[in-house]
Amino acid sequence: MALEQAQTNVQTPQRRRRPVWEPPLWALVALAAVYVAALAALIFLPDGTLLDRLRALDGGICSQLPGHSFYPAGQQLPLCARNTGVYLGVALGFLTLLGVGRARASRLPRPAVALALLGLVGLMAVDGFNSLFLDLGLPHLYQPQNLLRLVTGLGAGVAMVAFITPVTNGLLWRHEDVRSSFRSFAQLAVVAPLLLLAFLAVGSQTAWLLYPIAIVSSLGLLLALTLVNLVFLICFSPLIGRFERWRQVFPVFTLAVTLTVIELTLLFKLKLAVLHALALQLPPTAPLR
Repeated sequence: MALEQAQTNVQTPQRRRRPVWEPPLWALVALAAVYVAALAALIFLPDGTLLDRLRALDGGICSQLPGHSFYPAGQQLPLCARNTGVYLGVALGFLTLLGVGRARASRLPRPAVALALLGLVGLMAVDGFNSLFLDLGLPHLYQPQNLLRLVTGLGAGVAMVAFITPVTNGLLWRHEDVRSSFRSFAQLAVVAPLLLLAFLAVGSQTAWLLYPIAIVSSLGLLLALTLVNLVFLICFSPLIGRFERWRQVFPVFTLAVTLTVIELTLLFKLKLAVLHALALQLPPTAPLR
């Protein structure tokens, strides 16, 4: 209790600082137009399909091993089974917080819930090392399967958003929402039906679900890294605790998105350079332009 009071006292001067500039409507419309133009370029530019470009965007952070991937409609998803689960979990976890009105929650999950979430991350780590040991020809506990990679990834993705969202919110808002992202197991259970649907959708490898899964999982990746970049941007600026409305956050969020896309692009190009240097054959992807 004393620690919480001390933290409140430390944060009070920051919370009294003047709020940041609020962009006018024309600036918000201009930023929205930039998003629409970027999306149109992603879809309609020649020399590649949307799926090709999503594979290239995601390729810097995912190995995209053919044997570790799902193939709806006979096409490899842009993320491997584990990462598909992780970033679908991020997207669905954030949508759950948004839907129940806790997207601005600034407190971490309660200790029991936090331990359970960390346990989900631990399960993914165990499954990941088990798979790695098999790939290296070392003794392993069990035969890896893509469905196990998917389900452990889904749990870890929800854990990721449960921790990073309140950290981001704690830095952003002038008036904090002092609720936890997931205070109880009952609140956490709300996301379970969405995770089950995601598991069935990916595991079924149904043809018409190819693009929805590819898009939502890629958006989850973009969201996760954007929130990390947003944390660093706020930490190393005089903007801590100065935002009151979402429209004030939009320009800084756009900068974080831009940094994320640049980082993913550079990582993908580095991956290409390393693999070409090692004379390894890459899965087919369209080059980033």
